[in-house]
Amino acid sequence: MRAPRSARIGVFALVLLLASSAPGVRADDAAPRALVSQEVKVRRGDTLGAIAQRTGVKVTDLRRWNRGRIGKGDVIRAGDTLIVKVPADQANPDKVPARERAAADKAVADKPPAGTWEDHVRVRRGETLSKIAAKNEVALEELMRWNGLSPRSKIKAGQTLKVLRPGPRPPARSPGRPTAGTLEHGVHLGHGPGYRLRFPKNAYGVESVNKTLRACARRVKDAFPGTHDILIGDLSRPGGGRFPPHESHQSGRDADVGYYLASNEQNRTMHRVKPHEVDLAKTWALLRCHITSDKVVRVYMDRKIQIAMIDWLRKKKAVDDGRIQRLFEVEGGDEALIRHAKDHDTHFHVRFACDTQDAACEEESSDAPFAW
Repeated sequence: MRAPRSARIGVFALVLLLASSAPGVRADDAAPRALVSQEVKVRRGDTLGAIAQRTGVKVTDLRRWNRGRIGKGDVIRAGDTLIVKVPADQANPDKVPARERAAADKAVADKPPAGTWEDHVRVRRGETLSKIAAKNEVALEELMRWNGLSPRSKIKAGQTLKVLRPGPRPPARSPGRPTAGTLEHGVHLGHGPGYRLRFPKNAYGVESVNKTLRACARRVKDAFPGTHDILIGDLSRPGGGRFPPHESHQSGRDADVGYYLASNEQNRTMHRVKPHEVDLAKTWALLRCHITSDKVVRVYMDRKIQIAMIDWLRKKKAVDDGRIQRLFEVEGGDEALIRHAKDHDTHFHVRFACDTQDAACEEESSDAPFAW
């Protein structure tokens, strides 16, 4: 039986919200328009070209969206279902996959009520739910509801709790150092073109960092059409602070970024890679975008991958020797920007500078914005 019209309209609204109001993505940062999946039935006599023309997409995109659904030689059969990505405002709610509808439902359930914003507080040693509620001037019942807790729930020091605040969100702040700091009013990186999050619950930072990460991922996607998304790992937890096993990532200014793979396969887990498995052109394009923002103070990258990237840069005559020495530790020593660190053959780690207006923010010793 077909769902009532009101229910279908409700689903449509949820999908629009999911696509256009992802946390941390403003309208001016979200080009091109957000897309959602649309299921399309293959008709008798259909070809990929016919479906692409009918739905207004490219054949290459159809192949990319439907790996495993399309046979060798672009064989498709009547009755098969293919996925097409369409602008959210053109989506038919009856044809949106159940998985995305469920995600939309959750997004609406988690969205703070109008006129409020989501803050995060860290539980201190000896605190109880009632003490935390009183300190934050909220009702105990509300605090428990926001966090899915009951009077019998146990909390522990270091745990982060959600608190809804009235009024506009204050700017995020990064008090202290990346290895001994916190994150106040942290902003979730959210979703956007060119990247995906490995651990969304650990993707909180200051807005200037988020903006650079989004813009650079989008720039590489535009420069290399058809490339897979870059995988972004940990930034900081919602309230910052200690984040084992990391020594840093405490103040919303560190980001772990996976390597683009030479095979153009989607990097899903940040697995260990050898230098020849890294797409050096794309990885350098992304890293260069970060560095030339004049906001990067330190990068960690595996030594062998550094060497491979230097060889590639010299072969392409993309960077002169003087700048290579200033950039890479393997040639310039401890004063260089990009340094070796254990286990950084799975990703590179980029640290951004304090915002100039954040008086409580501190840099680590010897960290300063790199001047390109």
